Amino acid sequence: MGNKATVQQQTTWSKTGIVGLRDQGIKELPSVLGEISDAVKVIDASNNRITALPTFLPSLANLQRLTLSGNLLTVLMPPGACAGLISLKLLVLDDNQLGDLPDDIGSLRRLERLSVSGNRLRTLPDSIGQLEALQSLVVSRNCLEQLPDSLAGCSMLEELDAQSNDLAVVPAALGGLKRLKALQLDNNRVFAIPSDLLFGCIALQTLSLHGCPVKPDELQETPGFKEFDERRKQKYDKVLAGGALLGARGMDEGVDREVSPPRR
Repeated sequence: MGNKATVQQQTTWSKTGIVGLRDQGIKELPSVLGEISDAVKVIDASNNRITALPTFLPSLANLQRLTLSGNLLTVLMPPGACAGLISLKLLVLDDNQLGDLPDDIGSLRRLERLSVSGNRLRTLPDSIGQLEALQSLVVSRNCLEQLPDSLAGCSMLEELDAQSNDLAVVPAALGGLKRLKALQLDNNRVFAIPSDLLFGCIALQTLSLHGCPVKPDELQETPGFKEFDERRKQKYDKVLAGGALLGARGMDEGVDREVSPPRR
């Protein structure tokens, strides 16, 4: 299809609020969405050739879910757009060409899930710590060299996936994430986990460091690891009690016994 929507599509979108545009070969979102902005609640325009988002985007005040994976975006949103998306709960932008996230992304105060895996991010803006409703953050397969201390402000965060980046240090400030259950850091240059994180993240049950140069014995000697390890074992006890089978790794320790050299 072209970038113009059919009358039937417009009618369906207006009635349901769901805009389905996956695999349509489009280069931009249809302008008619700006005319029916109050009705639009969900947009899925994955696997297209979209290079930029429209200027009418901030008018979609009732938009709750925006999925744009597999496009050609180099810039996330027009200036001021984040402040207009007051209802957005899910934002998925995997496999684009984003070099950064907007400085005002913290304006998305209702955002619960943000996924930007497979982009070109080198940093995350400090304002990301203002996402107080955020429960899941996926930034895997980027070029991140550090995580901002401000992430500690995401008080509802339960999952942080930063696999396959260029991280060497994990901020001690992340110990402020009291609800964090899973921290995935596989395939980075991480060589140690701060005690503040192991002590502070009282809900943490999964810590994955496969492919990192961290030494298992040194990790186990880190203050706070014993408390974390008890929580990890309790998680597997519950899984077994529920009759589930463990995977090939069994009760995964989260680290490699044979440490791989740091990636260059």
